[in-house]
Amino acid sequence: MRANTNTASPASWGYWVGVHGHYCPHGKPYFLAWHRGFLVRFEAQLRKAAANSALVLPYWDYYNEPILPTEFQNPSSPLYLAGRTGKDVSRALSLTAFGSSLTNFPRGWTDAFEPAVESAPHNPVHNLIGGAMANVSISPRDPIFWLHHGNIDRLWDAWVHAGGGRHMPSTTSSYWSGSFIYGAAVAGMPRVDTYSPGVLGYRYDASVLPSSQLGLQANAAQPASISDAVVAPLPAQGASLGGAGGLVLGSRSSRVRIVLNREGRDRVRSLVIGVSQTTGNALRVVLDGITVTPAGARGGYFYKILLNLPARGPAQPEQNYLVGTLGPFEVSAALHAQAMANGGNMMAMHGPVRITLPAQQVLSRIWPAPLDELTLSFVREETEGAPQADAIRVDRLWVEAD
Repeated sequence: MRANTNTASPASWGYWVGVHGHYCPHGKPYFLAWHRGFLVRFEAQLRKAAANSALVLPYWDYYNEPILPTEFQNPSSPLYLAGRTGKDVSRALSLTAFGSSLTNFPRGWTDAFEPAVESAPHNPVHNLIGGAMANVSISPRDPIFWLHHGNIDRLWDAWVHAGGGRHMPSTTSSYWSGSFIYGAAVAGMPRVDTYSPGVLGYRYDASVLPSSQLGLQANAAQPASISDAVVAPLPAQGASLGGAGGLVLGSRSSRVRIVLNREGRDRVRSLVIGVSQTTGNALRVVLDGITVTPAGARGGYFYKILLNLPARGPAQPEQNYLVGTLGPFEVSAALHAQAMANGGNMMAMHGPVRITLPAQQVLSRIWPAPLDELTLSFVREETEGAPQADAIRVDRLWVEAD
């Protein structure tokens, strides 16, 4: 498939890289469902190429084995790809998405599974492996992409099977209306067909959620390692409650302080108290003018973005403060969305981008808390080989409220 240079043909590996680059929804509804169909369509082509109808895509269970499988590390193996930065994804392995409080599925609802599992472990695994995996447009070039997404698909199935009130929209819901596209040369797929693996004719040997007994690293931020960033304060204006400009993220963790005036404090309190089932996005963190340096584009790192993390350390589980993650993969996903919004114009895959993260639910989890200021802590997580130079620049950031 790699030797086939006709990227218009699904018999070539390049066709599937192109499909992902043009159609995949990241940070949008149907992230999980679209990729489930993508795996099934790709697996069917693998069977044709191998002349083996019994061939199945494997998955990489990194919660049990966080080191890149040896077959992918051997330069003489066809599963090897030059340019990867890391091989240990331990720092990506959060249990947040599998908590008992996340009982809803769709993006846009409170306590929703889909955006949580995309934020971690999905995005950080891409970031820590680096190389092609750190870029949405070309990530399927790396054979480990398929094993990573096989595991994400398995974890979704495990979430459903875990019960405890966890539920998806019913198959008769309008949520499943429409179809997914996988390029001009492959049949589309009705969204409802991705409702479960069983509908598509497969099942997993172990649809079980990761356990806290696995001995995962706590990955808790150490207060002494977070230094105040050198930034220029931005005044409250319009929807903004205040912000800062000129943030540079490198090998150290940084904290940005946003002082609130009385009106800002009152607005935050009213929003936190009023969080509801289907809303909760009225308070947001906005990162604008984001660019990745050439060194940072290699991956091997990411930053956890924590809201109002106490200076003396977390008073609650760290996940309660987490609003999102930031690394080269998230920036490439924002660039990809920018290109899709411009009619698929790949020229829009360049230049600075904006990323908006919901913050209202975080403050509702840690309420009551002092609100004289809001703080954003960018906690660096990295693997071996990560760049130690400046990695990501943020022109402006602010907290805004409707």
